[in-house]
Amino acid sequence: GIPTLLVTPDQTEALALGNRLVVMEVGKNAQCGLVHDVFSRPVSLAVAGIVAVETVQPGVVVEYGELVTVAVRDQELTALGDELPTETREVYICIRAEDVILVKGEVTQNSARNCLPALVGKLTREGPIVRIDLDCGFPLRAMLTNQACEELGLKPNQPVLALIKAPHVHLIPRSV
Repeated sequence: GIPTLLVTPDQTEALALGNRLVVMEVGKNAQCGLVHDVFSRPVSLAVAGIVAVETVQPGVVVEYGELVTVAVRDQELTALGDELPTETREVYICIRAEDVILVKGEVTQNSARNCLPALVGKLTREGPIVRIDLDCGFPLRAMLTNQACEELGLKPNQPVLALIKAPHVHLIPRSV
């Protein structure tokens, strides 16, 4: 119950030990908030880099509504736009690897608004986790357990579907 200030460059340590997080960039407060909020909803490209968001790509807003449609190269993604100023057109899409679900074969019904055909690229084992590089018209990274990767039988150049729910596609205006 004693307030403690921990200074660390280690994201895993910050996630494991922190309740609130202050991200510093060049000696200035870049973002402050609950740890999960800062990691999942960075306010700038710099903060996204500091908290190691695995996929950050430029995009263009093509449609506003309850949900926002963003063109990223040849793909369109659906995201929540509640925090995005309505005049914003150029954005960065930010997707954490743990928010990408991989499926082999057809998906008939699901709640994910984004279902992207992808090719498996490099698979990198990191203890119990496998980081998977995907090509879905733009580079996308996913993270699975070793067991899930083995059950799916993932191999390089294999087609899969990458599912991402709209709330997991975070948008940052490019002017920020």
